[in-house]
Amino acid sequence: MDSLEHEDLLIKLRAKLNEEKIKLWESPYISDGGEISEALKELANKYSTVLNVENDSVLQGLHELQIHSIERSKANEEFKETGCATLRVKVTMGGQKPETIKILKKLNIQGDELINSIAELLKVDKNRIKLIYNGKMITHSSSLETQGVKNGAQLLALVMTETLEQIQKEDKIYNEMKSTLDDATLLTDYVGDLAADEEYMKLEDQSGQTVELPPAEKRALLIGLALHERGRAAAQNHDYSLALVLLLEADRQLNECRSSLLNTVDNCAVLQLDIAWCYLCLQSLSSANDASTRLTRAEKAFRVSYGEDHQRLIALKGTNANERVLFMRLYLLQGIVAYHQNKREEARALLAKAETELNYLKVDEAAVGALTELGWTDAQARRGLRAARGPERAHAWLAERARERDDARRRDLRRREAQAAAGSTSPRRLRALQAMGYGRALAARALRRADGDVADAVRLIQDAPHLLRDSDVSDPEDLDTPSSDDSLVEPDNKLVAELEAMGYPPEEARTALRLSHNHINKAVDLLVAGCSSICDTGNPSTSDGAARRKLKKEAKEKRKKERELALRRLKSAIRADEDDYLSASLAEEEQFLTQYKSLI
Repeated sequence: MDSLEHEDLLIKLRAKLNEEKIKLWESPYISDGGEISEALKELANKYSTVLNVENDSVLQGLHELQIHSIERSKANEEFKETGCATLRVKVTMGGQKPETIKILKKLNIQGDELINSIAELLKVDKNRIKLIYNGKMITHSSSLETQGVKNGAQLLALVMTETLEQIQKEDKIYNEMKSTLDDATLLTDYVGDLAADEEYMKLEDQSGQTVELPPAEKRALLIGLALHERGRAAAQNHDYSLALVLLLEADRQLNECRSSLLNTVDNCAVLQLDIAWCYLCLQSLSSANDASTRLTRAEKAFRVSYGEDHQRLIALKGTNANERVLFMRLYLLQGIVAYHQNKREEARALLAKAETELNYLKVDEAAVGALTELGWTDAQARRGLRAARGPERAHAWLAERARERDDARRRDLRRREAQAAAGSTSPRRLRALQAMGYGRALAARALRRADGDVADAVRLIQDAPHLLRDSDVSDPEDLDTPSSDDSLVEPDNKLVAELEAMGYPPEEARTALRLSHNHINKAVDLLVAGCSSICDTGNPSTSDGAARRKLKKEAKEKRKKERELALRRLKSAIRADEDDYLSASLAEEEQFLTQYKSLI
């Protein structure tokens, strides 16, 4: 009996025991000597007939459930007496059958201690272990209790591959992850500069229109999208452990983006599907509850994004044919989760819906070949054939969609150029915001952030006023004209200490912080550019002012180059074909569907 069939038997036995209210950890099913009791054998014989399963397999399953029940009872008693919790950790190591280990720990220890203990038991380096509970990574520096871990909890330990080639590959990906975080942070710090430069990355909705976000949300969204792409790439290479780590971090980042934009695109919903898919491929049945929660969230997000009965999606794209790929996966994963929760009728209905969608989505591979000869990729060909049956109609559909997207981008570019020509902080727009009761300085900052869009400026003022305080005031351009405000800025002692730790003299650090209004990144820029030559700020001479302007100009050029490199790295992380996830061959999905249908 393979692992899935054995799990199927355990699900059925648990259901029978609950139905008949049988407690395997009590008499007459236990014996003093620890051997299998006659009562348990009789029960196995009864269930063997009812379930039409071999007696030995049923007896083995009942004995396994009995041992778990007794151990759980003992664990509860021990937790009451000693405070030590029993944790069950399912270990997934590449190329090996998953195994479960038990560990006793107090819940007030930090995550790092638990990870160290698991590493010692498995005889692997602790840095290779990624520990997951309830859909979140266990962090090293917080207690298990604050991370929601309870007595009897089941955790998933992913042990990353240790071959030299794999270690180098994973080190590269994690370094790229850190680079992604640093790059997005850099772009956010200078978002005021970004708004005025069309060369920098734009975020687009499904129709190709540019959308503007507050800087913190833009950073979270860019990081989340980049990590999602890296996770999908790992999953496509069947490295599901690494994929799950990347996808969970992407989910954490996107959760920080509260913009209504996420209600109009399907990224978050697709991410939930990808996480649930990794659970399935890792055979992490203990994560069924988290998978169920994520799939419910995905279904709700699809409904909001696409509209009831997909009417918003059809209005935008003219068809919902390709997005049915997502719903096929959703139904498939929901059916599998329902099966593992012993909701068999629900599972049967969901798997039937998945099969209906799968049959609709199958395409003629000969037609795919005909379209590739016309210059389309395999992925584009599948999308075209699902949207318009037949190579000729599919070719016309693909060409029309490409034209519509290009037109949308050109219209958006003309709109933004017109706004730039009019000036983002034109007197008319400033007066409009002032008439609403906003101060002139605040209105000007909001308009710069919103690239001259009054509605977006109002949204920024109302929803994210904290984004309009420090960073705009410390715009490098504002430093070109020293004013009495400089003397009012008292350098933050913590930031002074931080700059001293970097090796800068205290007085130079204080001066740089005063000039940059306590914005540490810009203070560092000034110090790197040569802030020491302008440290006498009491009564700067004309030559000092010229030196200051020259240094700041050099610092600005340096920042621009840094931003260009950061954007280049970020762009490489996000796929050029935004719909490639809709064009999979669905061979793996069909395999899982066949497997689970045979169990119901």
